[in-house]
Amino acid sequence: MGGQTVAVRWSMPPSAQWRYCPLCRGVLVGRALDGAVHPYCAACGFVYWERPAPAAVALVRDGEGRLLYTRRRYPPEPGGWCFPGGGVEAGESAEEAAVREVWEETGVRVRVERQIGVFSPPSRGSFIAFVVARPVGGALAAGSDALEAEWFRPADAPPLCFATHVAALATWVRQERAVR
Repeated sequence: MGGQTVAVRWSMPPSAQWRYCPLCRGVLVGRALDGAVHPYCAACGFVYWERPAPAAVALVRDGEGRLLYTRRRYPPEPGGWCFPGGGVEAGESAEEAAVREVWEETGVRVRVERQIGVFSPPSRGSFIAFVVARPVGGALAAGSDALEAEWFRPADAPPLCFATHVAALATWVRQERAVR
């Protein structure tokens, strides 16, 4: 499942960089709508509404109590360790996206057990649904956007590169303790 590193861009440019309408090629101008200024095309009425991109991440725990981590190939944080996850595609639920992303990044098939919560990293322009999942098949192998995929016992795990992953892990630990 591994692959070559390819230059990719994961998000749309900020609205300040948009100059021309993607529908009719008209010039975009700033127009106040709903309390904010948005790029607007007077020729066709297109408005660029800058919105966060939804993502889903899975904390996958195996029968030995280990958690599944991936080491990132691409920005943000290339080379950093995190839990498998990524963008929610059109038509997917957060749970479906988490299952797909785990498979794509690690080769492991999972079943979602429950949600941990939704976290919003303001600097990244997204909101992330974190779920708890368990492996149900597949074979561990780093996917095309991961340098490595590994199972770690909590005491041996590398530091997580995203504050939202740290916060979700802490929330999950609190939730697990509350159930006991």
